[in-house]
Amino acid sequence: MNYPWKSKALMLHAPRPENTDKFCDFIRNRIAEDGIDTLFVLTRYHYEFDSHPECRGDYPLSRENARQIADVCRGAGIRLVPKINMLGHQTDERDDECWGLFGGHPDIDETPGEKTEYYHSLCPCHPDSLPVMLDLADELIDAFKADSIHIGCDEVFEIGKCPRCRGKKNSDIFAGWVNALTAHFKANGKTVYMWGDRLLNSFDYNYGPWDASRNDTWDAIDKIDKDIIICDWHYHNWPHFRSVERFAEKGFRMYLSVFNSPENADLFLEYALEHGEDNILGVLETTWLPSENFMAAAEGKKLEPDGTWWTEGVGEVYRTYRHVFGLE
Repeated sequence: MNYPWKSKALMLHAPRPENTDKFCDFIRNRIAEDGIDTLFVLTRYHYEFDSHPECRGDYPLSRENARQIADVCRGAGIRLVPKINMLGHQTDERDDECWGLFGGHPDIDETPGEKTEYYHSLCPCHPDSLPVMLDLADELIDAFKADSIHIGCDEVFEIGKCPRCRGKKNSDIFAGWVNALTAHFKANGKTVYMWGDRLLNSFDYNYGPWDASRNDTWDAIDKIDKDIIICDWHYHNWPHFRSVERFAEKGFRMYLSVFNSPENADLFLEYALEHGEDNILGVLETTWLPSENFMAAAEGKKLEPDGTWWTEGVGEVYRTYRHVFGLE
């Protein structure tokens, strides 16, 4: 169905370098035609960083690849927002495997060498964390010719545990980190987006530990910069979605973020229609799978089963995309 909010946003993983041409064709010939006006490119560390080459991930995009994507988006009238996880999600597995940031700076890990409940986080109180992360983010912003950045900050399970952080309130640690990032980007005229889950109290809102916090970060909602645009995401059929009112009451603009269920998306978006305010900017379809898979689904290609959800579940992701933007 067609929802009334103006902006139609899509998040795609950065393509592998050899697929940049195809990715650009997909932007130009498919998503622009679908009315997408904002594209979040989940880059993470898959970029040839010059400022910190020790943080380069595998299959990194070159500056030329990034500029090519930026030029196509600009020509199609699409705002391009690079996304890099700037707090949690710093490992591939729930162990101490180092890559990306930790590949070059393992000492920045909040819980080095520990088996953790979820992916490792960087330590916001480490003196190297802020300058290194700002270098990396600034390089992505420049390469993609972007006027915005998505700083992630979702699903932060590891916080307040190292000797530098211990004894401080988790909400203060979280808010101080987010505000330090935001102050830098705002000073350079950039808009900041982030996920909203750590600003919600799981116990008060009846959300699970993914959609909302259970480690005392939620009071940061009263401490962070109100110019940050919140991406409020919910991928399950909760009895209510009171985060919509919560962010509205606190004065945040937001995107309503959906994923792989048209039915869940309708519950969330219809609730927002009844309880939201004018600060809802639009709907963001997240994908959380290789962009190559999403493009294949859009082309009607059937992927060979490989036992992974990002191959076998791509059809539902694409179906949700078509549904929420009225493309069926």
